[in-house]
Amino acid sequence: MALILMRAYVAKALEEKIIDGSFSSIKEINNKDLIGKVDLIIVSVSPKNTQDVINELDVLWNSDITITDTASVKNHLRFPSSSNIVLSHPIAGSDKSGIEAGIDDLFIGKKNVICNPFNADQYHVDRLKDFWKHALQMRVSEMSVKDHDILFAVTSHLPHLISYALIDSIRLSATNVDDNAGGGLKEFIRLSGSNPEMWSEIFELNGMNIIKSLAGMQLSINNLLELITKNKEIPSMFSHSEMLKNELEEIKNYKEDKF
Repeated sequence: MALILMRAYVAKALEEKIIDGSFSSIKEINNKDLIGKVDLIIVSVSPKNTQDVINELDVLWNSDITITDTASVKNHLRFPSSSNIVLSHPIAGSDKSGIEAGIDDLFIGKKNVICNPFNADQYHVDRLKDFWKHALQMRVSEMSVKDHDILFAVTSHLPHLISYALIDSIRLSATNVDDNAGGGLKEFIRLSGSNPEMWSEIFELNGMNIIKSLAGMQLSINNLLELITKNKEIPSMFSHSEMLKNELEEIKNYKEDKF
């Protein structure tokens, strides 16, 4: 079903002149004849499929063609002896997919994180940076795979996990939200509407970093419960900022002790 849908998207993109050409299979792409004709291949599939698809492009490894991805978790990717594979993570997108969901200025001004865990040639790193910066007008930074996965566990993966939990808690409470959702809840609803298959892979592949982030979040919620129920006294001489600083230090120490 997914393959049929993808072919329909490609056919429509060709018809509307969004793309200039297409291939019918990865086997057609994994061909030395492309060397010298193609500069860059971007593999934009689910995190687990990223490994499989790039593996199927092995004929093009160590060639003049730069190969990159768009996955938001990287620690599972392994490509030995690959001088032309550089990882990318464009921080842009929405919960929608398909030709109709295209946005003209989607990438403009957004961030893209580059990781080079396989020590690809600088030539390929520079080419990739130039593409994201100049062709798509993105801001580009570099970091290690470890730092990348830790950072996005906190800034992206945890918020999506919380959105699923929040929507589920509303469902379990049997509360009829109807059209009374405020802006904050609507954003959670949007996040929870993202592709469940892709996000289940992300939660699995970046599980340990998400667990660490979730542990800190859980401690924060427990602290808030104590404050709201007045089980934790707030000394009058403390400012809110000082109290918050102490709470954050407690969370930091907890995470360091437990993990």
